[in-house]
Amino acid sequence: MSTRVYVVEDEPELVRLLTTYLERAGHTVRSFLDGQQAERAIVADPPELILLDVLLPGRDGLGLLRSIRTQGVGTPVILLTALGQERERIEGFRAGADDYVAKPFSPAELMLRVDAILRRARTGEAPGVVLHVGPISLDPRSHLVEVHGRVLSLTPTEFRLLSALMSRPGWTFERQQLLDMVAGPDFLGYDRNIDVHIANLRKKLGVMPSPIHTVYGVGYRMVAPEVL
Repeated sequence: MSTRVYVVEDEPELVRLLTTYLERAGHTVRSFLDGQQAERAIVADPPELILLDVLLPGRDGLGLLRSIRTQGVGTPVILLTALGQERERIEGFRAGADDYVAKPFSPAELMLRVDAILRRARTGEAPGVVLHVGPISLDPRSHLVEVHGRVLSLTPTEFRLLSALMSRPGWTFERQQLLDMVAGPDFLGYDRNIDVHIANLRKKLGVMPSPIHTVYGVGYRMVAPEVL
């Protein structure tokens, strides 16, 4: 069964180029020129991956991304944008993106990122034991995370990050170590991107004080259950 990829991009030439590369790689592609039409399709029938332009006419890509995340769509998203500043990258990750590609980009490089994210989605299963830290439970088999019985909607990257932290409560993970665990050593990104995903995760968990502690200059650790 082929992987379904939605391309949300308002430049027809770029859509044609992306479609060609994706279909050559064996993916089924559906394209959208505006955010509203794309949102309806994504929510109704989520694909395995979304390539999303930030600067869309009408509703911008970040607004679309925030909206589908609040509606429980955890499909991995790669942002495509001409905005290459760090601030724009951070905003994208805060909105729930899994990766970021600045225009102009190499189609071959983009396909490497597509393959890496799809491979992580297929093989990123954690061990089958349900993990518990305080009021938080994580079931790797069902990909279900609950806090005080409330089910959370996490992106694939957030889920893998939480799973890594919960697998060893009290253990300090370096940023690069977490990046390798949740994204793989072939991930084309920055170790500081972990900070953005951690901030998103803390907000979604809603536990105060946060069980995810910053170890300054090193990385992060999950507080052991007995000290929550």
